[in-house]
Amino acid sequence: LQMKLTARYKERFRRTLHKHQGKAVGFRSDEVRIPGGKMAKREYLTHPGAVGVLAFATPDKILLVKQFRYPVGEFTYEIPAGKLAPGEDPLACVKRELEEEAGYRARRIRKMIAFWPTAAFSDEVIHVYVADKLTKTEVNPDEDEFLELVTVSPARLEKLIKTGKIRDSKTIIAYLSWKSFRP
Repeated sequence: LQMKLTARYKERFRRTLHKHQGKAVGFRSDEVRIPGGKMAKREYLTHPGAVGVLAFATPDKILLVKQFRYPVGEFTYEIPAGKLAPGEDPLACVKRELEEEAGYRARRIRKMIAFWPTAAFSDEVIHVYVADKLTKTEVNPDEDEFLELVTVSPARLEKLIKTGKIRDSKTIIAYLSWKSFRP
């Protein structure tokens, strides 16, 4: 893949106009110099990054967590996932989140893909893993997380995606990456 755009099309940071840091995300409004020399404003969310794991309890059962997501006002089905702590290695984070949210440890974890879920307005990167050879431990969610663990077959997960019952991007990308890239 060869990029046709050159450095002359790159936007250049000039100054931060506004900055706010919340518990989960931050917000920035920056002034940038755009090609041609004019100034423009870029508003975006800052995020430390996250992980997600397509975890197989058995070769034909995938772990999902059901939880209420306030921004969309619905219960969602998602792969176990979580936010990176500052400076945390994504692999360490995925191990922690799999145990906290699903109550499992994995003897085998492999990275599949990393992606920007919303590059137009956030700097978040999600690292997606696949895990199997699981051992049951104890669920230990964060105090503000209320999760229900469910298992589905790969075929059922695909049907839930195709019918729009699952619209979570990391879950869709995790499943489709596994389906496309598995040996």
